[in-house]
Amino acid sequence: MTDTCEAPILDIRDLNVSYYTRAGEIPAVIDFSLTVQRGETIGLVGESGCGKSTVAMAIMNYLGANGGIKGGEILFKGRDLAKMTEPELREVRGSEISMIYQEPFAALNPSLTVATQLMEVPMVHEGVSEREAHERAVQMLADVRLPDPERIMKAYPHQLSGGQQQRVACARALANDPAIILADEPTGNLDLRTGQEIINLLNEMKEEEHITIVTATHDLKMLSCSD
Repeated sequence: MTDTCEAPILDIRDLNVSYYTRAGEIPAVIDFSLTVQRGETIGLVGESGCGKSTVAMAIMNYLGANGGIKGGEILFKGRDLAKMTEPELREVRGSEISMIYQEPFAALNPSLTVATQLMEVPMVHEGVSEREAHERAVQMLADVRLPDPERIMKAYPHQLSGGQQQRVACARALANDPAIILADEPTGNLDLRTGQEIINLLNEMKEEEHITIVTATHDLKMLSCSD
């Protein structure tokens, strides 16, 4: 049970996000507020185009060249992510806040092996040795229930099934024991059985690691299975 007296790990206040096109400014999120306690699972639910994924991307400050935060605050552990410098954001991304995308190819580089992509996270953020990073990567693949982790380590993303790719993406998101995982339609491109397995995996991650999960989805059934 969450301690309601504890300060929220994520506190979004009156967030406004716009995209800029040739036709002018297009407001995507208007006066959005959300408070998330440590260890909670929160769902951002709505139809396509309603702005739920934009909120997730705004938290990471991944809005691209044509997007921007117009107003409001995104407080993570009391610090406003919207006002952080790029070096400060790099310290937070991947180490304290990670993201699982709907399409794992958005997170996985098709030209690099799974080993390279998993090992680089602790090597860059924590400065661990290549040997330790390899051992941790193998363990992470085992933790997300992928059989024969050593074989998966040598594979490229295109050599894996969609479900395997998404599990690798989950392992990468977990690499540095983040405080928050943002999941943007994490089962959207998977069949029902594989999608359920990913939901179960996210639930296990939450219980075992006490991770806060914020999920953007249009699928209420998914959220009903995520508690």
